[in-house]
Amino acid sequence: METQTQSKASVTVPKNGRVLTDADQYEDSMTDLDDFDLAKIFKPQIDMGLSPVPAPEMVELIDGLLAKGNSFRSMNDQYEQKYIIQGNEELYELLAGIYGFMLTVNESPYRDHILKRMREWLSEEKSIVLQENTAMESVVVRYIVPADRQTAFNYARVLKVAFQEKIVAKDLAGYIKGRGGITKIQDTIENEKAAKEKKEVAKKKVSLYKKVLLARTKGAGADITVPTKVFANFVGRSKDECIFDIALLTRKGEGQWRVNQIVNVPEAVGDPLLNYVSNNIIPDDKVEEAQDKLDALRAKLGIKFGYGMMPGDKGYEPHGNVTNPPIEKEVQEAPESN
Repeated sequence: METQTQSKASVTVPKNGRVLTDADQYEDSMTDLDDFDLAKIFKPQIDMGLSPVPAPEMVELIDGLLAKGNSFRSMNDQYEQKYIIQGNEELYELLAGIYGFMLTVNESPYRDHILKRMREWLSEEKSIVLQENTAMESVVVRYIVPADRQTAFNYARVLKVAFQEKIVAKDLAGYIKGRGGITKIQDTIENEKAAKEKKEVAKKKVSLYKKVLLARTKGAGADITVPTKVFANFVGRSKDECIFDIALLTRKGEGQWRVNQIVNVPEAVGDPLLNYVSNNIIPDDKVEEAQDKLDALRAKLGIKFGYGMMPGDKGYEPHGNVTNPPIEKEVQEAPESN
């Protein structure tokens, strides 16, 4: 490598390299430019007659297009006002009338006869068969709207909610509007239904969990003895005690705990804890599987009554002569949480 210096700056020139002077660069660049025809390269593809001021015909064309857009906007506004806003309001008034008619039927001393006649008419005239236990609102609405099953179903659900919430007929239209319309009320019904089903599953899981723990008391297990001084009773005379006592432990190491306190608590304190544990141990889609495992555990341990077993449970038999009386504790449903 050779190093050429000029003034105080230095550059490194590779072997067989060339250092260009300012004159060399100028000549090379001019030679390159001679090979290009700028007139051929830069051909503007635009209308050179354009002006910053729009031509009259352009203004007319734009105004015409915007006018058409304004017409469509006006038509849309009229449609929304006539068919959506006013249409919904008229629909709510119609539902209020049907609701008033339904309440009249419900309060009539001949209520059952009227509903029977409605079902007969639907069967004979429209070939629509409704069961005797079909809800009143469904019968009434289907009688009035026999041609559209889905519409009748939607209307009936709204009237059912109104009836349950004791809405006065004259207030129904405002009630539906205030709730956000028919669809919103239907969404509320679906959410309430899902919440109710989830609550029922949670109650089933905590009931199963309690029964499993009681059944295990008959099997082999590690029993512990603790001094009386570590036991505390927090159940008042008028309060129901939790089905299990609660142990407060300190973890000392792998598989080792120290018993600090054992407390007897009321259901209001203990059941929420059992509910929390059971809902985390038993998945929602494994409830039936948990029931099968409980039945198998009881059969294995020979449990036919007691230990949380109730009439109606699989394998249940009435009390008989036994050497060791079973634990008799009734498993209550979990209290509803707020």
